[in-house]
Amino acid sequence: MRKYKILILFSILLFLSHCVKKKADSGIPDNVLTVLLVNSILNSSTGPCTTTESIEPIPIGAWSPNGDVFQYSSIYPVTLNKTRPMVQVVLENLDSIPGGLFPLWYLDRNNPSTGFLNKDVATYIGFNTHTSMLPYAKDTSYATSPAVSISNTVDTSQPLGVDFNFEDPAGAKVTFVNSCRKLEIDESNFQTSTALSSTSGLNHFWNSEKKLNVNLIFVNGGNGPAYPIQTEQAIEVALNRWKENYAKSSVRIKLNVSVISADLSGYDMIFDLGTETGFPGSLGGLFQTTSFVGKPNALNVFIVREEIQYGGVLGVSGGIPGPATILGTKQSGIVVFVDAHRLYSNPGEVMTYDEQVLLGETLSHEAGHFLGLWHVTEAYGDSGSIADKDPLRDTPTCNSSNDINFNGIVDLNECLGGSGTNSGGRNMMFWSGAVGFTQGEITAEQGWILRLNPLVY
Repeated sequence: MRKYKILILFSILLFLSHCVKKKADSGIPDNVLTVLLVNSILNSSTGPCTTTESIEPIPIGAWSPNGDVFQYSSIYPVTLNKTRPMVQVVLENLDSIPGGLFPLWYLDRNNPSTGFLNKDVATYIGFNTHTSMLPYAKDTSYATSPAVSISNTVDTSQPLGVDFNFEDPAGAKVTFVNSCRKLEIDESNFQTSTALSSTSGLNHFWNSEKKLNVNLIFVNGGNGPAYPIQTEQAIEVALNRWKENYAKSSVRIKLNVSVISADLSGYDMIFDLGTETGFPGSLGGLFQTTSFVGKPNALNVFIVREEIQYGGVLGVSGGIPGPATILGTKQSGIVVFVDAHRLYSNPGEVMTYDEQVLLGETLSHEAGHFLGLWHVTEAYGDSGSIADKDPLRDTPTCNSSNDINFNGIVDLNECLGGSGTNSGGRNMMFWSGAVGFTQGEITAEQGWILRLNPLVY
């Protein structure tokens, strides 16, 4: 979710040890509160087609996966088919009630023993907020542990379900965001294959072009403006780089960009990049308190002058995925930091061409996270765990054995080989970047996930 400047990026993740959850009761209580809100009724070219429903999860039991006690809910049904090809789940808890929370997907809601860990749960447990989605990949058996097969490209749905797990469920809320855009024939018939080379999956061509609305928000405050000129034309080079990446044949998504400026005192400089709290000056606070400047049918991009927690952070996504169409959560958007992209210019000046190209790469990368893409390989390299890489088959990975300087991470220059196991450095979703080095490669399966996102139409 965070892409660091020049050569180094480290991710702060909470890891869940391998565990198996067993419980007997899989019934759904009658008193679960369900509210159905239709955000878009028509599946047309005018905007995203989504339905949103919220529940208050009711605990029915407890378990201890890693020494911490989690209360779990009943299994809630999930529908996936080619007229509802993707579902997102957004979990939220009160700031005053700290503790872990996460979903645990099931293949068959009538048989809890078929439970599996999805990519997000295998790598990260949220505190107060967590996002998940299904599917994370075309071949779900490659994306889960233990491997299962789930299809979203057929007419009818399997009896899928999900339960919810909280250390303290008081005040917890779960929101489902469902895409209701019917898959096109080539999207339904799309097949993947394992990456055997660094160029696998790059030359696919989708029959139709999709659209994504982008709402750029320049954040101004007591520390000055985010950027001296706050128009689309002022960062045209960066936006063109982003547009070029998403226009590739393996993606074919057209960006429709709008721009606004907002005086958001306390958020023009971010000192806490966490999305777990809504405190002023935190990233979660920025996303949570700005629903009045956001657009529900767009990817909301906050352009902020700088962050001071780490220094050098180029951008952050609110989630993988971020909550599509939902404003006011602590994960509702992405942010890019202008001054971290300055290589030659001074703060307050217009960025140079090369600086804007780097900004365009960051926008592409963080938008990829928000729409559901993970790093092709995490910083420590691929050792075979589901947590080490993205859940896609056709993306090249970089094995941990490529760490030839033994610094504990796979650097960019260690992941530029030609095979499917020593490359990925040129991919848009590689974990780190370098000045003057473009990373615009996007595979067909990455494009498939981007095109399925509820915000894309």
